[in-house]
Amino acid sequence: MSDLRPGPRAPGADVFADAGRLAAAIAEATDDAIFAKDLESRYRFANGATLAAVNRTAAEVLGRTDAEFMEDPDMAHRLMHNDRRVIATGEVLDAEEAIHQADGSLRYWWSRKLPLRDPSGRIVGVLGIARDITERKRVEARMEADHLKLEMGIKAAGLVMAEIDYLTNENHISAELARLLELGDTEMTVPRQAIFDRIHPDDRERYLQAIAEVLKPTSSGHLAIDVRGLLPSGTVRWLHIRLQIVFAVIDGKLQPMRGICAARDVTAEMVAERKLRTAQRLTESVIEGAGALVYAKDLKGRYILSNEAWRAQHGVDREASIGITDGQLFGAEVAAELRASDAQVLERGEHVVVQEKMVVRGRQVTYRSSKFPLYDEGGRIYAVCGVSTDITDVVEADRRKDAFIATLAHELRNPLAPIRNGLEIMRRLEDLPPVARRTRDMMERQLVHLVRLVDDLLDVSRITRDRLDLRLERVTLDQVVAHALESSQPGVEAAGHTLEVHMPAGPVPLRGDLTRLAQVISNLVNNAAKYTPRGGHIVLGGEVLAGQLLLHVKDNGKGIAADMLPQVFDLFVQGEDTRESAQGGLGIGLWLVRKLVELHDGEVGAHSDGPGRGSIFTVRLPLLRE
Repeated sequence: MSDLRPGPRAPGADVFADAGRLAAAIAEATDDAIFAKDLESRYRFANGATLAAVNRTAAEVLGRTDAEFMEDPDMAHRLMHNDRRVIATGEVLDAEEAIHQADGSLRYWWSRKLPLRDPSGRIVGVLGIARDITERKRVEARMEADHLKLEMGIKAAGLVMAEIDYLTNENHISAELARLLELGDTEMTVPRQAIFDRIHPDDRERYLQAIAEVLKPTSSGHLAIDVRGLLPSGTVRWLHIRLQIVFAVIDGKLQPMRGICAARDVTAEMVAERKLRTAQRLTESVIEGAGALVYAKDLKGRYILSNEAWRAQHGVDREASIGITDGQLFGAEVAAELRASDAQVLERGEHVVVQEKMVVRGRQVTYRSSKFPLYDEGGRIYAVCGVSTDITDVVEADRRKDAFIATLAHELRNPLAPIRNGLEIMRRLEDLPPVARRTRDMMERQLVHLVRLVDDLLDVSRITRDRLDLRLERVTLDQVVAHALESSQPGVEAAGHTLEVHMPAGPVPLRGDLTRLAQVISNLVNNAAKYTPRGGHIVLGGEVLAGQLLLHVKDNGKGIAADMLPQVFDLFVQGEDTRESAQGGLGIGLWLVRKLVELHDGEVGAHSDGPGRGSIFTVRLPLLRE
């Protein structure tokens, strides 16, 4: 038989035998707050974790209620209210509670309160266990914030999501993706085939091959692809799809386990990009096929773009044209002139038109070049673009025209002197018959007209060849008007017109050539007289405005058609009805007005409300600063 007598007692056996002492030891050893309260919510037991949580000593807590030592009365009343619920119902109560600390921070506790009973089963108080979950709450808050950021990012990017389970071959898709693919209005789980069926037949093979490649364990597991979706409604949408595969070892082999898919409707972008590419191809075709020379240079003067006409003109191919400079093509002197016009574009930041002369492959060439700046996305100029047209033949023809006009004017002037002398001799004869006298007077009038035409032709020749010398001096407006009317008044009176003159009081100082300024006013008055029916009314007015002299010549004559207004100051331009009338001239007078005014740093303009409603010509000239 075995010996049933108790053996020797082990050290500390009294602690294990005393349940109360053992429970107290356990309570002090845990980080959880453990406490017991009586029916009045007074603390009868509180372990070290409880005292640390409320930042009080045992003497400050035991025998007191939460309301008697807590600084936050609302929190104390909530805790005591929970105590009363447990005592009243006899049920366990789980709750999360936030307690303010002395430093103002919050600590979160998960607590369980249950009724404390005596041996007879009566409820005599509340037993509580609370665990500090502050760090867990912080982690949850960060996770929630990260989730919110992710969700906001997904929505901002216009993404729709799906998760693919490769073990079950099913897609878990978001409500947004379901709506996009016309599968429904809520998130759902569908077979992978349901997604494949929505891919456009023309893109399906390419999509399946891309999926097959990315599912290989040797791949990166990442796919980015643009495909079209053909939806049941017949709508075609472009989708940009990104897929990330997660691999796992299954049955000893690395296999795809799940995939995270994000898709975005890029139909608008793809359509816009296609239109842009079409426009770019069209632009490139137009530039490349243009007969004019088209090119662009960077800020260092290196060519970065050229068309076929430019390359053919300069004898270089496309590859050799990139990076070449004007110095390499034309030499330092011409290059400096070209760079000077480029600099105008860079300084002004606007369109500039210049004439450029150079020797190209042994031939002297003149170009009319239209240059303008190219801007980057930041609004900074990064290049100068130019379109140059070969106007060598036009310039030469213009030069010959000017030479012809000069020669014609001089040749016409030579016989005028003997004709004038002959008429003067006839004037001195007293016994001329009436018919001869009338013929002589007619010839004198026509001679004056012819002299004026020849003088105008000579002025055209001088101006076009930069040989008109102005005698600039201080003059006054009344001097200019007096000289002008000396030559204009007879013609005005002969046509039966009235001429009304309104000028500012006092002298108006100008710096100019007295003869040429008088010619401006005279030509405008003569023009008004020519285009106004007999008995008309002409007004010559002037006023000083903001440091400028404003002159105007107004008539109630034939007026000017709207399509003719932009051309009235061009050389050899005149109204259709004037060409057939005896009043007609060469169309030089108004051109001379414009040129002479511009030589005096002024401006001219013309206005008419239309045929039969008269005309107004205006001249602006700067006043002389004393």
